[in-house]
Amino acid sequence: MTIELTQVPDLPFEGADADDPSGYDYEAYHAAAGENYLIPLEVVFRNRVPVGSSLRTRTDPADHGLAVDEWPDEAVDLDEPVVEFSTKYEEQDRYLSPEEADRIAGRADLDALERVAREVNRLVTNRAAEAGLVHEDGKIECLYYRGEVRVADVVGTFDENRFSYDGQQVSKEVVRQYHKRTQPEWVAAVGEAKAEADERGVADWKALCDRAPEPLADHVVATARDLYLAGTNAYVGRDAFDAPSLDEAVATVQDL
Repeated sequence: MTIELTQVPDLPFEGADADDPSGYDYEAYHAAAGENYLIPLEVVFRNRVPVGSSLRTRTDPADHGLAVDEWPDEAVDLDEPVVEFSTKYEEQDRYLSPEEADRIAGRADLDALERVAREVNRLVTNRAAEAGLVHEDGKIECLYYRGEVRVADVVGTFDENRFSYDGQQVSKEVVRQYHKRTQPEWVAAVGEAKAEADERGVADWKALCDRAPEPLADHVVATARDLYLAGTNAYVGRDAFDAPSLDEAVATVQDL
């Protein structure tokens, strides 16, 4: 394995104020970063807007060229992918305006980041289609090195991206939704802790959460494992793992 290293400076949290409601000192981050650093943004691309997507609460359908006044009850395919920027190292992720994303990116060019994201999205979407998967959305992390923007981490995984197969999620969304269905008290406690952290102007919301998720049952872990392995085999086009077919794995997930 060949790797190249980039710098990840500390991102100081100074507390929210009128000048910077986020409370994070990005000037200090970039002062330490120099000409080689991990850009403190997540670059998100979306090909589809599923039910529950935050895009539905932050934008209107018309913003994306859709000829409807309200978001439909079902998932919506976009004619053109949407690219957004969110924070990476803040305790609570925030979606950003282009102006704020540009400030947080430092020396890195925001247009270059978007071009890289669109190319990654194109490659992953095409590869998924060959495997019978629909690539719904995903994200990448990038680095800046002497004027150049490069992809800095993995792409096209079931953790970083959302795929579906015959309408069924093939990603970590399966486990996320299972938690929401079976442990709603924990999900609510997390939301309350995050809201309290915002009110107090503190970064660590986890210290304010008085609940922890219960461990997943063995059969749920096994089902998620088989889905990942079967999905990987389909995605790479060979039997990299001893796993059931993707059809079988998806059918088991639907019974959770």
